[in-house]
Amino acid sequence: MRTDEKIISINKREINSVNEAFAEFMGLSEIEFNDRSKKDPKLYKGLSPSKLEEVTRDLLRDVAPMTPFKPEDITLVSGHRFPDIMATDYCGVEVKSTKDDKWTSIGSSIVESTRNITVENIYMLFGKLGGSQPEFRFRPYQNCLSEIAVTHSPRYLINMELAENETIFCKMGTTYDELRTSPEAIDKVRRYYRNKAKEENKIEMPWWITTDNVETTQPFNITLWNTLPETMKDDLQTKCMILFPEALNPARSQTKYNQTTLWLCSYNQVIVPNIRDFYSAGGQITHVNGKRIKPIPQVFARIVKYAGRIKKTLNDPSKELKMLIQDYNPQLLIGEDLYSNWLKICLQYAKTEDVPLEEWINENPSFTFSKKD
Repeated sequence: MRTDEKIISINKREINSVNEAFAEFMGLSEIEFNDRSKKDPKLYKGLSPSKLEEVTRDLLRDVAPMTPFKPEDITLVSGHRFPDIMATDYCGVEVKSTKDDKWTSIGSSIVESTRNITVENIYMLFGKLGGSQPEFRFRPYQNCLSEIAVTHSPRYLINMELAENETIFCKMGTTYDELRTSPEAIDKVRRYYRNKAKEENKIEMPWWITTDNVETTQPFNITLWNTLPETMKDDLQTKCMILFPEALNPARSQTKYNQTTLWLCSYNQVIVPNIRDFYSAGGQITHVNGKRIKPIPQVFARIVKYAGRIKKTLNDPSKELKMLIQDYNPQLLIGEDLYSNWLKICLQYAKTEDVPLEEWINENPSFTFSKKD
């Protein structure tokens, strides 16, 4: 069929929009790709990622005359912009492949900071180079993104056999365009995986974070708690007590320190060899201002010590801390007084031990501890 006949038929069928024409272009290109691969499987099996991009560009230029698209408009911009190939200012193709005999791979960053600002319609060209016969598929980009994983930054996972209702966007209750244009994209994804872990009763949390949604960068190396400067210890202790008040509960529990441990390691790259000592090192409280009392869990002295710092922090929380509270202790956000909400939690714990905690916080007495816990 001649090009002019093709354009006429498209017009007659009232499907001459760019999206519909591009979908047909991609379908024809898939057929051509696999035909060529069958004729010379050894050549296609040995393609490097960069060479596959060049081969894809050349093939699209060859197929373009059968469509309304112009060969000269098809350009390779890989390494500079997303997607790798532009067919027009509006349409593009991202090229991915695997040497394995499977239709899955790690994709591009969810942030898309190098995205061409004019492109709206992107297709994925995926080359499965493993197995006896290399195969190639074209699919709308958003329809083959199954999950999000992390290398040095959050990236989509590609699955070319994915059903349309199984994409990561369906799971999150959003769309590809909504997520990619959101200034809080990473925050939303992290919260999705955090809530998913809660629903599945899994003790885990996303470890990754970027400067896109926090005020400070995080270290790459893991550090032991006892090597940190005292100022950093105080800062982390304060945040832990705010975010995970369950660790302040004197009742015995095998799980109350789990979230604190995970957060210190995943978010701050800090390991505490004995997290229990984080709150109860030094034994029990036996004297207050020199007066002997029945033994009280030492955690209440820790609350008294940090209450002033916590109050100051919660009265003027940073953007980062607000985000963390939303994730890990959202009940503090009820009303406007975050500190009062935090204190109420602590007072409930104090009530079980008949501890005048609020009085102690106001007076800041001296404590004496036993060596037994």
